[in-house]
Amino acid sequence: MGLEMMGSFISRILLMAFGYVYPAYKCFKIVERSRLEIFQLLFWCHYWIIVALLTVFERVGDPLLSWLPLYDEAKLAFFIYLWHPKTKGAACIFSVVLRPFITKHEAKIDHYLIVLRLKTADIAALFWHKTASCSQTTLLDLLHNVSSMPTAQTHRNQPWQNLKKDGTEFAGKATESVSTMENGVAADDSKKKINFDEQLPKPKGRKWRFFNLICVK
Repeated sequence: MGLEMMGSFISRILLMAFGYVYPAYKCFKIVERSRLEIFQLLFWCHYWIIVALLTVFERVGDPLLSWLPLYDEAKLAFFIYLWHPKTKGAACIFSVVLRPFITKHEAKIDHYLIVLRLKTADIAALFWHKTASCSQTTLLDLLHNVSSMPTAQTHRNQPWQNLKKDGTEFAGKATESVSTMENGVAADDSKKKINFDEQLPKPKGRKWRFFNLICVK
């Protein structure tokens, strides 16, 4: 089991190297030449068209055919067959298979591409509208929550304000009670003084008369 996994891993590395990296490097060298050769450019265009189609189809074919023996090695051999100078399989497959098929169904393919582009534009516009609406709703909710925070804080501070108000009222009532008590004590003192003055013995009239006679003499 370990040898099979190692062999599959090595095959995939070789496929990436000889199926994508090496052809891309060859295309780079051709493009960077001072004198371009149209036949070589056409050949590599044919190659990348076939590789793109194979990449799409292998998404479906790999789960169905990967159990076959030497499946990765067969793909590697096919990629090498496509770009090798002696075989030039890309030009052959493009001329024999792809060109007749695409030429025959070119009008339908263009029609489907136009419809797909329009539907994609509509889907993108709908998605953008939904995203903008959701973002606007979220922003409004956030602003509403932020604006309601001082009100909530005021409601939280109301018990302390009520407590302060109750304390002030209690202090006022206590002051009034103390003042009332003081006034009551003062009134009692004045009443006691008046009663004490009333209890003092008043001098008789005769003594006052005798005192007046002495003062006259």
